Amino acid sequence: METNVRRDYKNSVFIDVFGRDEYQLQLFQTLHPEMTDVTTADITTITLKQVVTNHQYNDLAFLVRDKLMLFVEAQSTWSPNILIRILLYLADTLQEYIHDRSMDIHSETKLKLPEPEFYVIYTGMKAVPERITLCRDFFGNPNLRMDLQARVITAETQDIIGQYIIFCHVLDHQRRLHGYTREAVQEAIRICKDRGVLVRYLNEREKEVVNIMIMLFDQEYAVQQYVKSQVKEEVEAALAEVLTEGMEKGLEQGLEQGRKQGLEQGREEGREEGRAQGFLEALTKMVKLGIVSLKDGAEQANLPIDQFEALVANA
Repeated sequence: METNVRRDYKNSVFIDVFGRDEYQLQLFQTLHPEMTDVTTADITTITLKQVVTNHQYNDLAFLVRDKLMLFVEAQSTWSPNILIRILLYLADTLQEYIHDRSMDIHSETKLKLPEPEFYVIYTGMKAVPERITLCRDFFGNPNLRMDLQARVITAETQDIIGQYIIFCHVLDHQRRLHGYTREAVQEAIRICKDRGVLVRYLNEREKEVVNIMIMLFDQEYAVQQYVKSQVKEEVEAALAEVLTEGMEKGLEQGLEQGRKQGLEQGREEGREEGRAQGFLEALTKMVKLGIVSLKDGAEQANLPIDQFEALVANA
């Protein structure tokens, strides 16, 4: 049986990297290079309560002196609802902060609270804004009296944040090539080491990283089999739909050409083009669904893998 990898494989990796003092310090120094005297002794990790119960998210917060740093990771999907997650985390974290320090919220004296900063680390490939706000992106009202702003980080750079984003991109690419397999994980780690990405972390934690990402339990395999069975009918319907659409499109183009070359020849060329186009569209959809690997899809399409990958990306 092929060893499969959970599709939320980056969840624990995010926490495993940035849940460590030394990487939290690097993370903070990347965002605040002016604060050169901060050490790991100044950092206190905050355990965030799960504010959304039906999903697992990669969310992290820590205190650095008088600053509350809150990070949310967004993977392939993007939604303005991220701002609501941040808002709920902020309310819950401040409540805990006040309770743990026995502060009196009814006191006439203004409470001294840490200054919050919000960041979204986006590891997907969609174009997203550099900054998101409740006023503009959620409520659509720039004159709203209450606002919350978060910086969105997407760039592949050589700092600790950018290296993590590179790691995710490499892992996604290897997953498209090899599917959800051990080979994809091991290749991603090898490539990142060769490129100087998260080298120290991967050298020290390679075994743990592999264990995080690889799921060997029969239960996980059973869940994946169940999901595949559930989507099988949808995939078959989508396949029939794109094949039909492709054939109709090809037939229409063939008929137009047939006026010049002869109707029967045009019809036949239209059918052939429709079959080819429909088959190609079906393959790209199946790759996006994770049913067919990028490598297998390219072979079935009889195309170079880079050319087929571009088709999948634009589908």
